[in-house]
Amino acid sequence: MKIAAILAFSMLVVLANAQGNYKKVCYFANWARYRNGTGSYGVDKLDPFECTHYIYGFAVLNNVTYEMTVYDPWADIDLGGYATFTGLKTRNPSLKTLIALGGWNDSAFSTQYSELVSDPAKMANFVAKALAFVRQYNFDGLDFDWEYPGDPGKPEDKENFLTLLRMLRDAFQPYNLILSMAPSCSIARAAVSYDIPALGEIVDFVNFMAYDVHGAWETLTDHHAPLYRRDFDDDTSDVIISESVDFWLAQGFPPQKLVFGLPSYARSWTLADPNQHGLLAPTVGAGIEGQFTGLKGFYSFYEICLFQQQGMTVVEDPTGKMGPYGYLGNIWASWDSIDMVVAKVKYMMSKGLGGIQFWELSLDDFNGHCNLGLRPFSKAITETLGGTFPTPGPTQPPPLGCSASSQGQFFADPADCSKYYQCVNGIIYTFYCQTGLVFNSKISQCDWPYNVPGCA
Repeated sequence: MKIAAILAFSMLVVLANAQGNYKKVCYFANWARYRNGTGSYGVDKLDPFECTHYIYGFAVLNNVTYEMTVYDPWADIDLGGYATFTGLKTRNPSLKTLIALGGWNDSAFSTQYSELVSDPAKMANFVAKALAFVRQYNFDGLDFDWEYPGDPGKPEDKENFLTLLRMLRDAFQPYNLILSMAPSCSIARAAVSYDIPALGEIVDFVNFMAYDVHGAWETLTDHHAPLYRRDFDDDTSDVIISESVDFWLAQGFPPQKLVFGLPSYARSWTLADPNQHGLLAPTVGAGIEGQFTGLKGFYSFYEICLFQQQGMTVVEDPTGKMGPYGYLGNIWASWDSIDMVVAKVKYMMSKGLGGIQFWELSLDDFNGHCNLGLRPFSKAITETLGGTFPTPGPTQPPPLGCSASSQGQFFADPADCSKYYQCVNGIIYTFYCQTGLVFNSKISQCDWPYNVPGCA
């Protein structure tokens, strides 16, 4: 028992150090609360120790005042979305909570962001109001998600956007607020939208959107987040994520400021001919709506598991250059499996990047549909970064308390078989077993579920 306690405490120290070197940035979509049945996901489901940074998506830009404004006042304010989100810091003071501005729906189909950065007076007012917004709602910073400068807009957006970011940085610095932004991984897009060396000097980090390379806006199937170049990729036009990362680094962007993005979702198509179901197969549009997400051409990680349980054929890439794809009747989808998540996290670490971000929390399997334990996508990230899942600080004490007599001891969580605690110097630390295992109090270790009554 004493040896087990010493080893566990040593592991805590090692993992805390390992995770301390990387960010784990997790986006939260405030509209997920409106999904059907058990697909509903609100701020009440957030674990303050799951990520180092949480980002609340989204606030929006008012197209009359050009000020940052609340997107869903009922959910965000009346129901306490913002307050509950930022209140997670009372349980984990190390956590950082940011608000994201923009996103695809707010910025991809209008020129209001271009109009904002084209007018110095509008920018000055925006910065003052954005600072007030962030401080009023107790956020730790702003994630700027304009998709994308210069498209739609004008060529000057690229430089004007830098001006706005510099103004935000200067306004935020006295209050130690964080400024991040979310760029596309497309090299062609970068030429239009981003001055990469300048961004590296201004922002605290970028949440690199290394996904949505392909989708139902195209007529042929493909994986939407390929890590490495495949034999059939075009040398000039295809976006390859590893090459995009290399491009940003070659432009002088600090690697520790590049937070590598993972998708916890699939992109899908409807096959023109169900008998042609490989890569680059012809399609006739987006795949049918997901059972819970309700979007065509888009499935959560757990909805893919449900398709597999219905008989979807899954094809893995033996070369490891991309995640799997699958087909069921005329449905075709591509996604990142847990194995691919692990491979991409290891790739990120090998490049010396700043960490991992993923879109987004409500798309992970928080109900156990996949039979991989709860939140397997998120846990795979954490485990690859450092092993088991320790908290970066003390948690609220479980019912057992943490007396002098319990020093170094382990205790099972009564409500979660994969969760357990240890008392160290009067502080209770929380751990999670690796996916597929549960905590066995008899041996004070993680074990197979069939060895623990009530957890099989």
